Amino acid sequence: MDVNKVVILGGGVLGSQIAFQSAFSGIETVIYDISDKAISAAKEKIATLPPQYKRDLAVSDDRLAVAAAQLSLTTDLESAISHADVIIEAVPERLDIKKSSYASLQPYIGANTLVLTNSSTLLPSQINDFVPNKERFLAMHFANLIWLHNAAEIMWAPGTPQNTIDDAVNFAEQIQMAPFKISTEISGYVMNALFLPLINAALLLWADKDLDPIMIDQDWVVSMGVDRGPFGFVDIMGINTAINIETGFYENTKDERFKKVVAKLTKEYLEKGKMGVQSGEGFYKYPKPLYQQPEFRPTVK
Repeated sequence: MDVNKVVILGGGVLGSQIAFQSAFSGIETVIYDISDKAISAAKEKIATLPPQYKRDLAVSDDRLAVAAAQLSLTTDLESAISHADVIIEAVPERLDIKKSSYASLQPYIGANTLVLTNSSTLLPSQINDFVPNKERFLAMHFANLIWLHNAAEIMWAPGTPQNTIDDAVNFAEQIQMAPFKISTEISGYVMNALFLPLINAALLLWADKDLDPIMIDQDWVVSMGVDRGPFGFVDIMGINTAINIETGFYENTKDERFKKVVAKLTKEYLEKGKMGVQSGEGFYKYPKPLYQQPEFRPTVK
């Protein structure tokens, strides 16, 4: 599949990263979002990416300038998706919002356009009934900090044509992702099927058992020999995303503990503008979080 234009629906944390990675790979890329405010917020997120590419990948300023020139943002959906080869939906993790987003594509989308959802928990078969061209639809799930953690988990509903799957794999490789094909629908794919139980356990220890989140992370870092704990990852994914995910768990299970997590995240973080890495503060302060400092690891006398 020859991809010349990619459109990202939603300029949030991952949407912005996917868009920049696509532009960095030499493809004309457009971010569509619903308001000027959302576009301004996306621009702020994108502005943080070139320094990180330069630091982590030793990329030249010239190459970053070329990437920036490939990327544009708009609130005009028709112009955004005109002649798009690939559309990636990266809107909030709520089925009603996703349904509305796909319905809005109907008048403009091309018959051969590949449509991908970056949903982190919903299954393709939960979404494809309201996708305009369902024969060209599947899921492609990205990890945060995608220029470093360059996995693309590809999952599809039963009956998806093989050429659609092949085109998705090919596109992932074009934007320098490592494709992982998941042939059975699994909520959370592989990444989140392993990762979300850890995040849930940590949030429940904090909200339901009233344990200190920093202590929880210190215990995990020392015990497991890793560079950050679950609350460091919550900051990376964003407080909004964590709230949406935990709300979903509550709605599916009616477990009141998840409701308690949502309430505490909302009151202590969301309402105070502490959104995680994107706002400069969540459970930690950025750009130099405590877990990256030597004193984070307790010393034994």
